[in-house]
Amino acid sequence: MATGKFNRATLIFIFILAAVISSSVFAAAPDKAAADARMLAVFNYDAKAPLNERWAALTDGPSYKLYKIVYESANGEKVPALFYEPKEARAPYPCIIMQHGYSGAKEDSKGMGVLQITRAGYAVLAIDAQYHGERRAPGKDIFSTDIPEDAKAMTQTVIDLRRAVDLLKKRKGVDPNRISYIGVSMGAILGSIFAGVETRVKAPVLVVGGGDWKTLVGLSQIGPAKIMRRELEAGNLPSIDKLAAELSFVEPLNFIWRISPRPVLLMNNKHDRIVPTEANRLLQEKAREPKEIVWLDGIPGDPTGHIPPLNEMISKALEWWGKQL
Repeated sequence: MATGKFNRATLIFIFILAAVISSSVFAAAPDKAAADARMLAVFNYDAKAPLNERWAALTDGPSYKLYKIVYESANGEKVPALFYEPKEARAPYPCIIMQHGYSGAKEDSKGMGVLQITRAGYAVLAIDAQYHGERRAPGKDIFSTDIPEDAKAMTQTVIDLRRAVDLLKKRKGVDPNRISYIGVSMGAILGSIFAGVETRVKAPVLVVGGGDWKTLVGLSQIGPAKIMRRELEAGNLPSIDKLAAELSFVEPLNFIWRISPRPVLLMNNKHDRIVPTEANRLLQEKAREPKEIVWLDGIPGDPTGHIPPLNEMISKALEWWGKQL
């Protein structure tokens, strides 16, 4: 009889506990969904707003016709870009959005494999990121000790890239269903976010990118990260945890997994000191299948270990797009 009472009491306790846990789980689910929606909403924009693009022909290259473009993006921004149209490709042809690294510019695309890519029958579009190239502004930087402004600049660049997709989808000759992306260094960090929120981009390629702002700021040997560490030690910046929290809406790890079920190719150097290998692995691990991971040896004699070997990078990217686009 005592055993029976114990069992009933136990069952009642278990029922109550299960109800409490269940209510907590169901309460947490809407909270998580709401937080997720807020994170994605940061990159929303008016897709119906006119691009008001202006095109101007520049000097052609051996395998491409070259155009300078300026188009309008969110927040009144005017985005300068270069468009490389393949001479020999039969329309509609695929197009690769190419994003430069930190302190670079759209013109860097000429040294990032444009010749090989256009010879293979792809168009290429390259833009100036916020505070880069023609968009440089005195006292402004995308990586600085002004963390809120950094986040705004990164967000703006992601939206600018989304507007680039709008531009390409209306461009005669471009296949709107075969738009991809390649980003190097900062271009890969921002590309993790861009490709995560922009589902029209297929089979992105992220080169020497990484994730987790605590790791990037804490270990990178790039100048701005060193300055941030000095300011943290001096107490002029909040703790690195608070810094990372302020950058959570532009945290690559919060977006890289969203690329799935689209495939992603991640290429990293084995001894990178600018985007540290610890950050490389975190991004690789967070990316979901289907994914391909390639480790490169880097450039002999490069003390940073960061510069990817161009020919190998482009060869692997072209092989990837040949299969995936």
